[in-house]
Amino acid sequence: MIDVAFPYFDTNLSWLSNNYRLLLEAKDETVPVRERLRFLGIYAYQTKEFYRVRIPNLLAMGEVSNDIRSKLNIFPESLLEHVYETVENQLREFNDILISGILPALLEQGVHLYYREAFVPEHAAFVRRFFLDKLFRYLQPVFLDSRRTLKTPAFESKQLYLIVRMQHKEDAEEDWYASVNVPSEPYSRFLELPEWEGKRHVAFLEDVIRENLPLLFPGYNVLESYALRVERETELAIEDEYPMQVAQRILKQLEKRNFVQPSQYFYESGMPLYVREYLVGKVSIPMNDFHERGDYLFMQDLAKFPVISRRLDYPYQRPVQNPEFDETKSVFEAIQQGDQMLHLPYQSYEPIVRFFNEAAVDPHVREIHVSLYKISPNSFILNSLISASKNGKRVTTYVELNTKLDIQENLQWSKKMRDAGVKILLSVPGLKVHAKMALVKRKVHKGWERYAFLGTGGFYRLTSREIVDHALLTSHRELTNELELLFGYLSTQDEPKKYKYLPFNTLQVTQFNLQKRLLDLMDREIANCNAGLKSFITIKINQLQDHILIDKLYQAGQAGVPVHVIVSESCGLISGLPSISDNVVVSRHVDRYVENTRIFHFGNRGNDEIYLTSCDWTHRNLHRRIDICFPVLDETLKNQMRTVLRNYVNDNQKSVRLDLYQNNLRISDDSRGKVRAQEANYRLVEKIERNGLSRRSEI
Repeated sequence: MIDVAFPYFDTNLSWLSNNYRLLLEAKDETVPVRERLRFLGIYAYQTKEFYRVRIPNLLAMGEVSNDIRSKLNIFPESLLEHVYETVENQLREFNDILISGILPALLEQGVHLYYREAFVPEHAAFVRRFFLDKLFRYLQPVFLDSRRTLKTPAFESKQLYLIVRMQHKEDAEEDWYASVNVPSEPYSRFLELPEWEGKRHVAFLEDVIRENLPLLFPGYNVLESYALRVERETELAIEDEYPMQVAQRILKQLEKRNFVQPSQYFYESGMPLYVREYLVGKVSIPMNDFHERGDYLFMQDLAKFPVISRRLDYPYQRPVQNPEFDETKSVFEAIQQGDQMLHLPYQSYEPIVRFFNEAAVDPHVREIHVSLYKISPNSFILNSLISASKNGKRVTTYVELNTKLDIQENLQWSKKMRDAGVKILLSVPGLKVHAKMALVKRKVHKGWERYAFLGTGGFYRLTSREIVDHALLTSHRELTNELELLFGYLSTQDEPKKYKYLPFNTLQVTQFNLQKRLLDLMDREIANCNAGLKSFITIKINQLQDHILIDKLYQAGQAGVPVHVIVSESCGLISGLPSISDNVVVSRHVDRYVENTRIFHFGNRGNDEIYLTSCDWTHRNLHRRIDICFPVLDETLKNQMRTVLRNYVNDNQKSVRLDLYQNNLRISDDSRGKVRAQEANYRLVEKIERNGLSRRSEI
């Protein structure tokens, strides 16, 4: 039963509901088969992240006092039981989709994936040669018996291992155990084998190792082997999830009780209890830290299944050119003529590359400020910033070290930038700069010109062509002036409360005015509705968890304001609650590209307003990060964004409606014909290209 006195859906269960939406896409036979494998891979990754991020929090909350848990309306023991049961059910369906659905579909397309089966002789010989010539040198076989090792072996986090049981050929009365790493580099998780009987064949790398274990352990009879991986780098994000005072009380109680975040050991199904008991005794793994998975581990690698035939994928969509960015004129000239919007990945990201390249060499550019958030060493923007600094520009970057890179990689790219004279400011606790923004200042004869990049997604992912984002390039005076004010504040690295009254009006900034502005906008819609004027609220967002904003959406719905929330991840708002959220619709959208855009649309008596942001409605984003929300002011671009949102609202192919319990319900209404938002939005940018300058076209 849902507690109407606390009308918020649990974050953990909502996360799992979103995971199940990925399984629905993997199950859909209209989706190309390799894309179905990719959705299984994304599901596996999201489940791994769930265990890394959410489970430690739940275990920690089991150690705090009842008064705190009651106040937060969280009951970890029963919730954990529900979570584990839900994950187990999903994993069973995952395996069924793969074995009964996708593998036969692959075979129909002439592709065979070896799955828990022996190699045919023709492939066994190839696999043996590959093992000896290429793979052998990257393996590290280690005996686990304490008599054979100087210290207790440690399994590295995020590394896949085979636990091997064997007996010496001259003494079959005693079992020996060893571990063998399954290398993640330099080879892929999947090995393509020679064609045979008219089909292409693929094998898991660990099966290649299994096939050749006798070569790795001469003198032993290999009896069995089972995959194991460990996750030690779990994340306890209490401060990101709860208000500061509550978080401090929780952390203090955890410290008193000597709470230690547990490691998590995942093993493939079929590993006998005696093997786990051996590991408990010899390698000191607590039995409670074991979690069973399917026939194979690290199934997130399914997202990287080899590209064997294009017919197994979605048809290629070429990146459409934005006609405003004529190669004969500079990017800055195009922006001076009017605000420019890029709809990614449908349109080419080339203008963004040109924006930074031109800033690096333009003699009039004096300063470049950019929030990189996370960045990879091969990011296109690094070379531009280094060039700009070497050309005498003042370059300042705001960065969070990318935890997905190792320390050495972080040091290498940051050293290159510092050596070139780039000023690097790292995020500090409570002041993580999540905003995707950049400011270029040009000094010309008439004074200063300012040009801004404002985006819904990070620079480090712009070139992936896998993620839906929007990017605004503007020279709008109020926006760029306030952006310069924000960058000036960030350079102090002081807490926001010391600068509480910074005059942000056009730009909305978390920890300053964003939450209040959103509440004011929704209050205005409520007042308009009560006065009989046109009103509506459409929110497209990744995560919706903030109770204050959820309450205001409830209030708007109760007043009669049509409210539609489009989420792509977790959602704490419960739709369809009698007398609370009858007038609130929540849908979830999953398609070929990952949805990352955050768009807010308010009716405003017919003079509608549209905002873009990289900020989700969570405690972490609103109160622990610096993020921005910016209006779409150009009428042509507003018209484009209206069309983009309308396509999502009307989607009846890749959207599902969420009910009281966040079940993903397919939309059966096709009275408007079939509407698929991502396909419709791609056609939108094609129309912009055909019509020439988008400012002259009607959408």
